[in-house]
Amino acid sequence: MWGSRKPGASPPAQQLYLELLMKSLLGELYWENEARLLYLRDCLEGRDAYSSDILLRIGESRPEFCRRLRELAAAGRFLDDSLDNLGYRHTMIGRLRLENVAACLEAIRRRGVPGDLMECGVWRGGTTVFMRGFLKAHGIADRTVWVADSFHGPPPPSLPQDLAEDLSAARRPALAIPLETVRDLFSRYDLLDDQVRFLPGWFKDTLPRAPIGSLALLRLDADLYESTRDALNALYPKVSPGGFVIVDDYHCIPGCRQAVDEYRQAEGVAAPLERVDWTGVFWQKAPTAAK
Repeated sequence: MWGSRKPGASPPAQQLYLELLMKSLLGELYWENEARLLYLRDCLEGRDAYSSDILLRIGESRPEFCRRLRELAAAGRFLDDSLDNLGYRHTMIGRLRLENVAACLEAIRRRGVPGDLMECGVWRGGTTVFMRGFLKAHGIADRTVWVADSFHGPPPPSLPQDLAEDLSAARRPALAIPLETVRDLFSRYDLLDDQVRFLPGWFKDTLPRAPIGSLALLRLDADLYESTRDALNALYPKVSPGGFVIVDDYHCIPGCRQAVDEYRQAEGVAAPLERVDWTGVFWQKAPTAAK
């Protein structure tokens, strides 16, 4: 559990709020509605027959489907590993990866690691909404949440390492979420303010010139080799000693893993990679050696 406390003790109000925020972003509070939408889609496409009784009692009438839906959603996977099912939650990263973000943020807060918080590749923005919610819950006013994305989906592959992963809007329109939609999500959670900064555009263009002083948390959900490489080159030097780097796609997209491994080797990053779940990893940047 990301928010540890003494056995039998009541959780503080901040943790209660953040757990509720997490459940909402993950779609855990109203998972039946996602199941109903998928059922109605199957009816429209001729894979199931419509019944108002099934729709109303989806958990009872389709128990195996609902069990599988909840299991895959918790892991940050999708039915049949298909991107066609995206769109019903505010984040696709699953509970363990969101809890990892929360644990890193708590360590940063407790240890006073300086710097802002950033995600590169935000989809609907749910993870960055959680980052802003964490700051608000703890009354932290001197950090900014940076939201970096093209807001048009990943770029078409241009390097050999990415040719097998065409996730561009032409092929995967569900990944192309407009900036206005992400801003609206922050607004729905009452978290859109001057502590949130948006960086729209391709990483190779926006990140090198971004007015960021230091980062306590850098989360990469960049998918591709090129995008991951561009983000690390521009931003890893700004990660504070004791800060955290999280890579979402390390174990599921070979190009992403290659970019991370190459960068760590080239820069002599010896901090061990820690596994989060079936795909995500993170490491903590070592303190600067004393001279």
